[in-house]
Amino acid sequence: MIDDDLPAGSRTQSAVPTALDVAVGPVGESRFARAVLMTLGLGFVGIVVFVPVLAVFAKALENGVGTYFSALVESETLSAVRLTLSTALIVVPVNAAFGLAAGWALGKFDFPGKAILLALIEVPLAVSPVISGLVFVLALGPHSLAGSWLLDHGVRVIF
Repeated sequence: MIDDDLPAGSRTQSAVPTALDVAVGPVGESRFARAVLMTLGLGFVGIVVFVPVLAVFAKALENGVGTYFSALVESETLSAVRLTLSTALIVVPVNAAFGLAAGWALGKFDFPGKAILLALIEVPLAVSPVISGLVFVLALGPHSLAGSWLLDHGVRVIF
């Protein structure tokens, strides 16, 4: 609502919302459009995140809760958890330090190789992990040149 009793150059926007403001919303779409977009967004998150998580839990509990909890205390499980936690304790601070340094350098300075550094940071965000995994399998699998050389030297990368 605009104050009409002020001169044209000094009119201000009133803090009291009108009926049109309430029905349309702050960015101009109707309540129905917002509801549809929110439903689509939440449905997508449900399909992409929650359905796979539920499938993992359903498969893990397939043979009962007792089998699940007995598998948690096996030596291989505990070893995997220790490896995961120790790797995370090392990688997270190192990744944070290098990420902060790279972000600072990219934002503050112009230097030779800046485009290459930016590409190295952005490519993993743009390429699907499935595609990256397939590339590693093809490059280092037992039927590739590098994979057969590694296999001859006792290094099994996959399978």
